[in-house]
Amino acid sequence: MGKSSYIYAAALAVLAIPFIAPAQVKMGFIDSNRILQEFEEVRDAQAKLEKETRRLQAEYNVYVTRLDSLQREFEKQRLLLSNEMMRTKEAEMQGLLRTTQQFQQQKFGPEGDLYRYQAQLMAPILDKVDAAVKQIGAEKAYDYILDAAGGAIVYALPAHDLTLDVINHLRRGGK
Repeated sequence: MGKSSYIYAAALAVLAIPFIAPAQVKMGFIDSNRILQEFEEVRDAQAKLEKETRRLQAEYNVYVTRLDSLQREFEKQRLLLSNEMMRTKEAEMQGLLRTTQQFQQQKFGPEGDLYRYQAQLMAPILDKVDAAVKQIGAEKAYDYILDAAGGAIVYALPAHDLTLDVINHLRRGGK
C-alpha cells in the first residue's frame, strides 16, 4: 500500500467520524426553569426570601421616612435657624442619608445580605437538582444532558426531555 493510499484511508476515516459518532452518543435535555418552578422546595425558599425582603424593606422605609421628615422639618425652619444650627441640621441629614444608603447597599446590594440569603436557601436545592440529573443520566446511560433554559438547544426530540423524570425523582425525595 502506497503513501497516497494511507492518506486516502485516513481522510475517509476522518470524514466518517461525524457520521459514526452521533449514533454512539446519547443526549437528553432538561428545562431547569420548569424544574425550579415545579419543585416544592423552591417555592418554600422563595416564600422565605419574600418574607425577609418585606422585613428589610420595612426597615429601610423607616430610614427613608426619618430622612424625609428631617428634610421637611429643615425646610420649614430654615429661615429661623442660625448658620451654626443650619450646618448642624445639614450634617445630621447627610449622616442619615449616608446611613440609609449604607443600609440599602448592605441589605439589597449585589453582594448584600438578601443576595447571600438567597444563595444560602438555593444551594441545597440546586445540589439536589444536580444530583438528580446526574443520577438519571447515569441510570439511563446518557452521554450528555443539556439545559434548554440556557439556550443551548436549537432542536431536540421531546422523547429526550428528562425534565419530568427529574421532577418525579425530586418529588420522591431524591430516591
